[in-house]
Amino acid sequence: MIPPQVPFQIHNAQAQDANITGFFEKVDTNLIKLIQEDQLHPKPLMLCSGGTSSRCSANGHWTLDLRRNYKTINFNALEKDVVIQAGVNMNELLSHLVKENRIFPVGLSGITGIGYILTGGISPLSRKYGLAIDQILEIEGVWGNGNKFRKFKPGLLTLEQDINEWRGLCGAAPFLGIITKLRLKTNLLKPLYLWESSLSPVQLSKTIQIAESWPDYASLHWIWGDYIKAFAIVEIDSLGKMKDVEGILNQLPKTIDSKLFRISSLNKLKEMKVPVIENKESNKRYSEVLGLLGSPLLSRSYEFVKSIEEIMNLRPNKQCYLAAQQLGGNTMRASEGSTSFVHRDAMWKPWITGSWDPKSNDEKDKSLTWMVEAWSKIEPYCPGVHLAQLHDHLPWHTKEVNAAFKEWLPGLQQLKSTCDPKGILPPL
Repeated sequence: MIPPQVPFQIHNAQAQDANITGFFEKVDTNLIKLIQEDQLHPKPLMLCSGGTSSRCSANGHWTLDLRRNYKTINFNALEKDVVIQAGVNMNELLSHLVKENRIFPVGLSGITGIGYILTGGISPLSRKYGLAIDQILEIEGVWGNGNKFRKFKPGLLTLEQDINEWRGLCGAAPFLGIITKLRLKTNLLKPLYLWESSLSPVQLSKTIQIAESWPDYASLHWIWGDYIKAFAIVEIDSLGKMKDVEGILNQLPKTIDSKLFRISSLNKLKEMKVPVIENKESNKRYSEVLGLLGSPLLSRSYEFVKSIEEIMNLRPNKQCYLAAQQLGGNTMRASEGSTSFVHRDAMWKPWITGSWDPKSNDEKDKSLTWMVEAWSKIEPYCPGVHLAQLHDHLPWHTKEVNAAFKEWLPGLQQLKSTCDPKGILPPL
C-alpha cells in the first residue's frame, strides 16, 4: 500500500483532489488478504484503470490504481484476438491493433480504461460490431470476496452459475470484482469517413430521423452547448460501396461549416469538445455524467429535441451540456440475457454532464439539480440508464441502478451476495 503523500495523478479533477487514505498498485497477496479479512475501511474500495471517472478515488477511501503495473498487450496473429491487462487505455489498445491492421470498437474518448469495456462500451462502430462487452472472450480477476477467477464466454455446455457470473461481469463488473485481464475479439481495420457540422434544433431532429434508417456501418453522434455540433461516422467496407456511402452523406444537412474527412481509424478522431461561443469559466472544473438509453425516436424526434432545447435554456453554466451517441444494428441483435446491458432495444444514448467550479458549492448544487431536471425531461424518451459512471455518492444511485438493470437486478444482487458479500466494491 502507498500512503497519500505519494502523488496520485489522474485525469478527473474531482477524483484528483480527493483526500484519499492511500492507494494500491498491485492485486497481490497483501491486498487479497486485506479483502478477505475485511480490513479495507471505509468501503467501497475505489478502482482506477483509466482515471477519467469521478469515482476513481474518494475522500477517506483506498484506491486500487491498475495503470502502472498492468500494461501488457498481446495480439494473437493466428486467432486475431488480443489480451490486455487492466491498466491499458483505449488509445494504447487501438494504437497497438492498428499496427496489426485490426481494430476494436473504442469510444469517443481514448483515455478511458477497461472500465469503458466492462460497463458496456458504446462506440461509433458499435452498430457494425456490437458493444465492447460483446467482444469479450475471456475475463480474469479477483471477486470482491478475494477469490481469483478465470471465465470464458459461455458455450452450449457452460454451467448456469458460470453463465450468470459471465453475464454479471459483462456490464456490471465494478460491483462484483477486480478485473486484471481481458481477451478480446478484434476486427479488420477499415477507413472511415467523418462528417461534422453545426446544426439548428430542427436540422438535428431531421438528422436523427434520417440516421435511424441508416445501415449498420454508419452512426451519428452530437453535442449541444451554446450550439449543436453533429458528427457522422461511416465505415468504408470496399470501393464498391462508395456510392452507398455517398448516398448517406448526401442525406445530411448542408451548412456553412460542414466538413468531410477521411480518417484511417478511430484513434484519429478529434476530441469532442463542448461547443461554446465564449468561455469565461475557470479551467479547472468538477463534473458528473449521467448516461440514458432509449429506443428509436421515429416521429418523436422533433419533440425530443424540443425538450432538450428547453433544458439547455436553463443550464446553469456553459460547461453543462447534453450529447448523444447512436446504437442499433448489432447492439440490438445480441440476446438481452447474455450480458448485464439489458437495453438491447436502445437506439440512442444521450448523456447529461453537470459541471461546476470546485470552489463554488452553490454552482455545484445548481448543476446537480439541473442534471436531475434534465433527466426528468428526457426520461419519457430514454427511460434506461447506461452505468458507464458510478454515482453511489449521489442521491439518485438507487434509481439509476434500477433503470440500468431492470428485471436482472435481483439476479445481480444475488450474485453480489456471493461474489462480494462484505461490500468491498460499490453497492447495488
